[in-house]
Amino acid sequence: MLERQASGNRQHGFSTIAILMAILIGFFAITVLVRIVPVYIDNFTLSQVIGSLGDPENMRRIESERDVRERLEKRVQMENLESVNVADMDINYGDELLTVDYGYEVRTPFMGNIDAVLKFEHHHEMRVQ
Repeated sequence: MLERQASGNRQHGFSTIAILMAILIGFFAITVLVRIVPVYIDNFTLSQVIGSLGDPENMRRIESERDVRERLEKRVQMENLESVNVADMDINYGDELLTVDYGYEVRTPFMGNIDAVLKFEHHHEMRVQ
């Protein structure tokens, strides 16, 4: 009778292969967080920098496309956005509307000899007062 109970009570748990797979998936997720997420944070910061041009206080001090470029250049340097080149931005300063168009891509090392290329597009329109 004792033999019958011992064979019926088997232990259940993770196998070695399941543990290795969980470690690999965790490593991949951490790599994505460390390599890719900062690029998206920089893109979000750039969007905020461009959007801040539309603030009424800033619009009063902007008189030309050159003023827009200078203000953007200062903010980009202040935010340490290395992948952004203000000279490549398409800025149109009209009588009623300021538009900023900018497309860029960032190449970041991902894993070993694999790089991740992320493309971003920005289009902002702001009323000139």
